[in-house]
Amino acid sequence: MNYTEAREYINSYTKSGGKVKNLSRAEGLMKKLGDPQKNLKFVHIAGTNGKGSVLELMSQSLINAGYRTGQFTSPFMRVYEDRIRINGENISEDKVAEYCTAVAEAAGDEQYSQFEITMAVAMLHFAAEKCDIVFLEAGIGGVFDCTNIIEEPVLSVITSISLDHTDILGKTVQEIAMQKAGIIKRDRPVVVSWDNRSVLQIFQKECIFKNSLLIIPTEDEFENIETDEDGGHFEYNGVRYNLKMHGRHQIINAAAALKALEVLEAEGFEAGEKDIQKAFSEVQVLSRVEVISKNPDIIIDGGHNPAGISALLSALTSMNIVRPVFIFGMVSSKDAETAAMLLSSYAKAVVCVDGFAPNATDRTKLASMIKCDKYAAAAEDALTLAKMVAKSENSPIVICGSLYMTEIFRKML
Repeated sequence: MNYTEAREYINSYTKSGGKVKNLSRAEGLMKKLGDPQKNLKFVHIAGTNGKGSVLELMSQSLINAGYRTGQFTSPFMRVYEDRIRINGENISEDKVAEYCTAVAEAAGDEQYSQFEITMAVAMLHFAAEKCDIVFLEAGIGGVFDCTNIIEEPVLSVITSISLDHTDILGKTVQEIAMQKAGIIKRDRPVVVSWDNRSVLQIFQKECIFKNSLLIIPTEDEFENIETDEDGGHFEYNGVRYNLKMHGRHQIINAAAALKALEVLEAEGFEAGEKDIQKAFSEVQVLSRVEVISKNPDIIIDGGHNPAGISALLSALTSMNIVRPVFIFGMVSSKDAETAAMLLSSYAKAVVCVDGFAPNATDRTKLASMIKCDKYAAAAEDALTLAKMVAKSENSPIVICGSLYMTEIFRKML
């Protein structure tokens, strides 16, 4: 098949592929493909928020150190291929077509998910290109996420846990943490970010059961923590690190990344101090408190749950961004009411949008949840309206609520 046919093939599957009760479906597909994942070494990353940031900070550090480094992320941001990268370079369209042909032959008539098919393509690519190590981001959850077919990661990392995908993972943070803990593997170390205190006991029990070393950064280890208009700053073991990314939550992510890099060094993957400093100062994950315009100030953030919105507002405060005009949209599976309440307390005005995804929350319904000045507009009209509202007081504009939505607006700017 050619590239167009390959994309049509991938899109012929649903996002879920039907209810998953175990990993046998994904394991069966990979077995038919020769189990390419068994020839690779992985850092497996799960969590509600922060997965992508930790992955980019760690993987770029090893890229800087000269390792051939695979990066598997979810969802894609600009093009489908950006979720499968080696040393930051997207898989080519020709390779997508080549590996999709092999996957289609192995898959037959089984009802896989788009994510399972994409993971299979990624594993074939990483194995063929002989990656030294692959940073693998889980999709949803951990226990039954298809990425959990890897049997013995070099290291697992669990980032911030909060309420999200509650229809699949559970109604409480504790239930969700139990799902994420599924990536912890017997006799393999795991790093857990320090903001998971309320569910720490769950990870401790899992590590005891699996004889896994549990490593948790403590805030006391990190000195002179600051966040400002330039990003984040802190010292660790006498070394100063500057983050390009904004917000205190990125300090927490960086702390987890540093601890994980220490584990990798003990496992034979050594990134030097300067390699790490350079990575931290240059990495900017798309749509994570990303400043994309200065006249006027326009910031994009893909925070799509209440914890993500809270982190965004904290970051804006540290950047001296006050009373912005928000362009806000969410999909129906997310807690829009809590997110709207948070934005209402911070915004000059909120422009609510829909039309960016099939399951986008109706803009009128979203606007009814906002308790400050509010407007409802189609996505194609929202930026013009937001600029008009912002102009009167020279207010910045912040686009947030859904990764699907933020990328639509990126193309407008």
